[in-house]
Amino acid sequence: MNKQIIIILFFSIQASAQNPHFPKIRISGPCSDAFISNYKGKWLIHEPIDINEYHNEVVNRLNAIQDLVHQTYPQPIGVDVSWGISSAKTSFADEVKYVLVRDRDPEETTTKTNPVYRFTYGCSLCPWLCTGNPNEMYNGYPEIGGTGLKIEANQLNILNGNVMGSDEWTIDGRPIKTKMFTVGKWKGYDILSIVGGYYADQRSSQYILISRDGMLPYIPVTRKQYLDRAIQYTISFYDDLNKMIQKNNDALPAQVRSSKEEIDNQKAQNTKAKNDALKKLHDELEKTTRDSLLDEPAVVRLDPLLMNEGPVFLPESEGGTMLATENPNYFRKDLPKYVPQFFIIEMIGWDGKEWSMNFKRAIEENFPIEKLKAMIDK
Repeated sequence: MNKQIIIILFFSIQASAQNPHFPKIRISGPCSDAFISNYKGKWLIHEPIDINEYHNEVVNRLNAIQDLVHQTYPQPIGVDVSWGISSAKTSFADEVKYVLVRDRDPEETTTKTNPVYRFTYGCSLCPWLCTGNPNEMYNGYPEIGGTGLKIEANQLNILNGNVMGSDEWTIDGRPIKTKMFTVGKWKGYDILSIVGGYYADQRSSQYILISRDGMLPYIPVTRKQYLDRAIQYTISFYDDLNKMIQKNNDALPAQVRSSKEEIDNQKAQNTKAKNDALKKLHDELEKTTRDSLLDEPAVVRLDPLLMNEGPVFLPESEGGTMLATENPNYFRKDLPKYVPQFFIIEMIGWDGKEWSMNFKRAIEENFPIEKLKAMIDK
């Protein structure tokens, strides 16, 4: 153990020595954007590694990913490139229930976990900048960066939020989640983004899922599953709301309570809103059944209560969101926990500057995505 601590400490000192913060250098001519656009930078020593379990196995795989990125972009131009790796315990396709605690919103409680390991490779471009003094420039490492690449294994961050925090919005105990928008294609793979529809072109990052052939780590929610849950949720929401209105009013001192007429009027408005929403949902269920679309993926407007604002189902190109759950059958139990079983590539922060676009072009045109895919299950 002492030997390991000394090695890590030595590496940290060595990395710090090679990667000084905000280094300044003298150059032969005046600093300019044109000069920086042709300046040959370097790959920095990566940050200290904090991986406790399966250290060698994880590091070997992450170093293999770094080799792929380095081969794709061997000579940084106008930047230095910082990179690092990490690993952590996590879980996948957990089962949950929602428990009401002291009349507050239900709290999520995990009832079953499926432990896995995730690990992450990341690199960030640190640009060279003019200092304002003649014949001098500096590098912004590590505070100035952003454009870069992240490759994560066994972490399904393209499902980026639960639909609602209640038992209605689960399937076999697994929370129904929103999936990122599909906004294009890259080398045959879907490009995903946290913004979609009319705003897709404004995205600052994009994501690519790479999984084994013929199987996805998520299961799309069907239209039938969504409509059944939306109907149930709508009934529960408005009925509980009316009960809460009455309960809260009864708890007030008599002199400040709302009149029975006022409470009845609020309840009547809520009941009308419930009935309007239910009619729209039932109409959609009949239409979906008639058109034989019950098993099609549900791409929806997210709030089932606001039925007056638009259609139930909406294409992603118009802002609709696909719903899905994590696939409990995806992870192979016969493989060690540190083995990558799917990857998410995140391309981060293209900002239009030449050094950023050089990196973007190199990754988009030359990154050997099939070599990364070949690492799945190995």
